Amino acid sequence: MISSLGLPALPDLATAAPLWLSLLTIFVNAIVGAQRAFDDADREWDIVGLTAFALLMGLGGGFIRDVLIGNLPAESLRTPWALVTVLAGMLVVRLVGRFLGRVQEVMRLLNAVAMGLFAVTGAAYALGVGLPVVAAILVGTLSAVGGGVLVSVMQAKVPGILLASAPNALIAVWGSVMYCIVHQWSPVGAALTGIASVVVAQVLVDRTGIRTRPAVGGDPQGREG
Repeated sequence: MISSLGLPALPDLATAAPLWLSLLTIFVNAIVGAQRAFDDADREWDIVGLTAFALLMGLGGGFIRDVLIGNLPAESLRTPWALVTVLAGMLVVRLVGRFLGRVQEVMRLLNAVAMGLFAVTGAAYALGVGLPVVAAILVGTLSAVGGGVLVSVMQAKVPGILLASAPNALIAVWGSVMYCIVHQWSPVGAALTGIASVVVAQVLVDRTGIRTRPAVGGDPQGREG
């Protein structure tokens, strides 16, 4: 054990993540959301649009989790820091959005960490209120991908997780499943395992270009989400 060596014990990242990590997760997701508005060639979103996208992507997954388990008011609304972080992410995109494409590798990695943290947090909170494992996996998955779905709806697009595309939803399921399996022995280890599973899977998908296959006939090209 780390604590037996005189070092501080690792926190349970699913239920007691350090404030800086929680805010970094929100910040990265807020940037991703605002960037989707910034790069939208079909519509000219104004500052309110950028803020709405940042809010939905940054806090949407947490909202969905808290509503599903009855944890209200939503945790992100109980302190000012989450909303301030969302605004900071929006301002970053507003000021330097055109240059963020140069650090896409870093953003993808941070986004994978954020998705993993949302997945394990959702699953952990669901187990904590007594939901069965299968429901916890569902809550974890919806927490991880819910923000992106809300943004797609705002853009009047079909969410990408429903189409033949990168298997982001399946990666979220994988992280939630790994959390629930390891949680039986070690909640701390479960959080680390779930997040690491998502990050590794996302890196492999990015490097290999893996895509899900259409379940029905038709050409998936041209579909958006």
